[in-house]
Amino acid sequence: MSTTLAVIGGGNMAKAIVDGAIAGGILQCGDIAVADPDEQCRAYFDDLGCTTAPLASGLPTAPFTLLAVKPQVFDVIAPSVASEVVYSIMAGVTTRRISDAIPNARTVRIMPNLPCCVRYGAAGIALGETATEEDAELARQLFGAIGIVVDVKEELMDAVTAVSGSGPAYVFLLAEAMIEGGMKAGLDEETATALVGQTLRGAAEMLVQDSRTATQLREAVTSKGGTTAAALAMFQDRDVHSAIADAVIAARDRGAELGNG
Repeated sequence: MSTTLAVIGGGNMAKAIVDGAIAGGILQCGDIAVADPDEQCRAYFDDLGCTTAPLASGLPTAPFTLLAVKPQVFDVIAPSVASEVVYSIMAGVTTRRISDAIPNARTVRIMPNLPCCVRYGAAGIALGETATEEDAELARQLFGAIGIVVDVKEELMDAVTAVSGSGPAYVFLLAEAMIEGGMKAGLDEETATALVGQTLRGAAEMLVQDSRTATQLREAVTSKGGTTAAALAMFQDRDVHSAIADAVIAARDRGAELGNG
């Protein structure tokens, strides 16, 4: 049986990618082989009908390899990769570094995020020096099946990581705070959680679907002297806006550090 895609690393993101590929008819389960040392993780892919192995060296040869491992273990698994095209979702690891470690491979770098698991992901994609649009086509299909894909220059991939890769955590932190505030205001946790979840979902849909900018949408919600204005005044007093913007820069810089080993 021939294998099209070898996946090294079987975490939640790899599961989302493989699930989306099979559900979307992009690949058949028999086209995919996954390496992960965790037995329970391998069992997940075994149940799908994929080929599995505990080590990358045990995978069959495939024209495409997806590196879904932590940057810290890249140097360990690199010698096991023999594919012509390598897709990487490792934070901070440049295509140049990958090509240096896997000399004969053409490299495409992708930065997805956790909502890929519910097919509302956002992924940035950048081609290495020798990679072609044809090399990237399968990656576009895989990540397009579980969200949106945007093209960026590779030097901006750490910014993508900081905005959308780490971004869900910022939203979850906001949700935590809103739920806590709702409970302090008298709501029970279940009610506060339901209201916050739907509010964030609705606001996100408006940001995606409405032609207005985020600033214009915020202004549309805010009546002078009203309840929203009172809340936003507290944010301004605590300089929340600057804190969030600075957090994105901190995430970007940490991504660059990880990429440098």
